[in-house]
Amino acid sequence: MVNNPPHPVRHGDIVQLVHGITARFLNTHDVAAPLTPYAQEVSCYIDYNVSMPSQNLWRLEIVNRELDTEVWKTIVSEVKLVHVNTSAVLKLSGASLPDWGYRQLEIVGGKQSTSSHPSQIWTVEEHRYGKSQEQEERELELQSPTQIDISRNLSFLARFLELQWKMLTLKSEHTEHKYSSSPVDWITMDSSIAYWLHPSSGAQIQLLGNVVIWYAASTSMLLYIVLFLWYLLRRQRKIYDIPEGCWRSWALAGAFCLGGWAVNYLPFFLMEKTLFLYHYLPALTFQILLLPIVLQHLHDCVLRTEALKQILSALLVAGLSSVFLVFRTFSPLTYGQPALSAAELQELRWRDSWDILVKRQQK
Repeated sequence: MVNNPPHPVRHGDIVQLVHGITARFLNTHDVAAPLTPYAQEVSCYIDYNVSMPSQNLWRLEIVNRELDTEVWKTIVSEVKLVHVNTSAVLKLSGASLPDWGYRQLEIVGGKQSTSSHPSQIWTVEEHRYGKSQEQEERELELQSPTQIDISRNLSFLARFLELQWKMLTLKSEHTEHKYSSSPVDWITMDSSIAYWLHPSSGAQIQLLGNVVIWYAASTSMLLYIVLFLWYLLRRQRKIYDIPEGCWRSWALAGAFCLGGWAVNYLPFFLMEKTLFLYHYLPALTFQILLLPIVLQHLHDCVLRTEALKQILSALLVAGLSSVFLVFRTFSPLTYGQPALSAAELQELRWRDSWDILVKRQQK
């Protein structure tokens, strides 16, 4: 419906976008998109009495305008649509949805940038997809949901497997994400991910692992490999340093933990997609499982004297205490409270590559 006479939409106006067939408003919120986890999901909002309110207001920005009061024109105007609540920009992700999305291009809410990437630019035309030649019949066809092919109903398992395959084979955009990282960076936790920042206090939520656990797990894996190769070489020379049962348990633990780590880590080197630190978490789980196995093996099979075993126990107590202290130190970045001062945030930047957000002026 339009006013009579029509009221033109101008640069800077706040608008709502309505889906022609369902009459639902275009909505986005701080939820990850199906195939692009670093961007926001875009959908037509449906009120099912959920706690999340609708956020369906968009600010129109005419990119090729000559005046700030320019009117939005069909075909001629190149526009960006900026979400009012989150400042996300409506854009194409470059990915195609699976069969349940009818192979349509994925539309997401991306981060606002000063430049205008072609994936963020939109033009408006009038499209008719009806089969009838009569205008009234075409309009009736457009209002009918039968225009969408819903004859193919996929099972939950089929949709799940197809989505996993799409995520594994999806190629990334030409530009790297601010918080993306390479698999090499994950071993030493060279990167972090900022999830949330309070607009005034500087409180924030970061994805950062516990440094003590992270490095202890990597060290345990390296120590396991060294000991395994040492035992294997000496067994080739008929020298048996540990009992046969202990050797079998040692080899079986390595096959499970190292195998699980390799399966969840090495394939990322072959993927042409944007990668983040959280992709390493499944592999890290297997490293952490290996840590107590290595400690138990050192205590039972490697250390021969009680003095050495007591030193190992003391180191274990010190390590557990360090884990707790690191957890307490970084808990404001894990839970977003309490808010820290700029100086306190700088002290938590143990590595220069960690993107801890520090406001110049904190209230």
